[in-house]
Amino acid sequence: MDPESPLTLDHGIPDPETYLPGTPPWVWWLVAAGVILVLLLLWLLARHLNKSKPRPPTLQKRDFYGTASQSLRTLESDCETRPLAEIAAHCSLALRGYLASSMSEPALYETVEEFKARQPDLPREAEDLLTDLNDAKYARSTVDAERASGFIERSLACLKTIHAAQNVTT
Repeated sequence: MDPESPLTLDHGIPDPETYLPGTPPWVWWLVAAGVILVLLLLWLLARHLNKSKPRPPTLQKRDFYGTASQSLRTLESDCETRPLAEIAAHCSLALRGYLASSMSEPALYETVEEFKARQPDLPREAEDLLTDLNDAKYARSTVDAERASGFIERSLACLKTIHAAQNVTT
């Protein structure tokens, strides 16, 4: 007995493959076209999804310093006519607005004491100015052009100092 060739029984029935027809070439062309079509659709879908993603908006750098200094400069013409409390309130608002906008500080919504307690690196000049402005805001006041001009000048100098310190750290 030969181990290479197995025993076969001749039963007179041919293999079933002899009765099956071969696969025609057009079927293979159809399968290939379907695969290419699916790949093309996947590629188009990927392109569409990438296009439809919203791109992050480009943020324009706003000039918070210029806005704050401009609002302080417009107060200079009102020193002769407005009460000192109003001038002090507007100076304080300009400084706090600059801090809130440029450094995302909640300075607009805090008392002077809360703000100073949370700001250990606030310049001494800013602390003194905010305290003086706070005292003037809540005191009885009349028109005092000299003191109002002093508040505005100190506020502009303080704003410049804070802006310069912020530009050094960034």
